[in-house]
Amino acid sequence: MSGCLSLPFRVLGVLLLLAGGALLWVYRRDVKRVVHEWTRPPVTAEAVGRADPGRVEAVRRRVDSLGLPGMDSVVLSPADIGSVLALLSERAAPGAVDSIVVRLDRDDLEVSAAVDTRRLPLPAGQIPGVLRDRERLTLGGPALLRRAGQAEWQVNRVRLRGIPIPAGVVDGLLRRLSERARDRTVVFPLPARITGLRVTPAGVTLYGAGGR
Repeated sequence: MSGCLSLPFRVLGVLLLLAGGALLWVYRRDVKRVVHEWTRPPVTAEAVGRADPGRVEAVRRRVDSLGLPGMDSVVLSPADIGSVLALLSERAAPGAVDSIVVRLDRDDLEVSAAVDTRRLPLPAGQIPGVLRDRERLTLGGPALLRRAGQAEWQVNRVRLRGIPIPAGVVDGLLRRLSERARDRTVVFPLPARITGLRVTPAGVTLYGAGGR
């Protein structure tokens, strides 16, 4: 009798397992993203930095020092990178971008900033929801040295209020910020003495002729 009573529960259990497996398959990308967020190591103080215009001159001097004897590398902090990006964005679109925060990961650069959509228009028709005067925009992707004197930032993810936006919007936005942007890739000219680049949570390491 007990075997007969347990049979329906066994069948129900099998059906629930099958249904759960089907749901996991359908939403596998979302599940993968959530698992990645849960298992990602906690962000250390060195991995995140806020832009400070007062740092730009010090950054320039440190990069220039790569030409000195015995200097084969320098490390730029997330705040250093954010400060340089703040200067470049101000030149490209005055008053449109502020509150820049940079997050570094292995071979990855992520930039979050407050954008004034009145000064830097976004195609509202291609973005879900109502576009406000100020929006928090986040761009991220691999950063690498393509060749001596030229670095590239390959922007493969862009979020507005945490919502991914279409690739066409990304291309248009990057072109407004940089004339060198093509196919979601931003090109940064560097001094020819820089022969290597490495991104880690601790900072961006630039190598000179005597380094890697």
